[in-house]
Amino acid sequence: MTTISDLVTSGAIVKIELDLAPRDQPLRLLYGTPQFVDWLRQVLDGAEPPRRIGHMSAAEQIDDLFYSFLSGAQLVFTRQFRAIRAEDNAVWELKTPDVRIFGWFMSKDCFVAVFGNWTDTIKDHDLYRGYRIAIRRLRRELGIDATLCVEGVAPDDVLSV
Repeated sequence: MTTISDLVTSGAIVKIELDLAPRDQPLRLLYGTPQFVDWLRQVLDGAEPPRRIGHMSAAEQIDDLFYSFLSGAQLVFTRQFRAIRAEDNAVWELKTPDVRIFGWFMSKDCFVAVFGNWTDTIKDHDLYRGYRIAIRRLRRELGIDATLCVEGVAPDDVLSV
């Protein structure tokens, strides 16, 4: 049986951390695949979508979303996160106006980001199904079974707060 520690040790996932304000403590865990971390670096280095919807830069939107996630702030279901399709071991999406981040919850309050892309690109090319299939394939390849994948699709199945 694969564990989170095994995935980190093998380099399959990397822990993503932010500096939180002194009054905030990390209440959730966030990991990313190396491919996702490479994409994230591009965004943090200034990459922007062709048509920006949000008022903040893409990097600021992601920083705000990750800060809210890690600090345990309440996330708005369907506006900031949602299951892509109601199914066991669902693929989830974290959302900002300009960015979509796809992955899964290994356990309650523990998300693994696998793919990031611009909102317009995903909607224009209907990429939801492809990301869902690719993430399910990745979990199989990594030997991830039901013990490292939340089965529910309701907000309180994946987040405690």
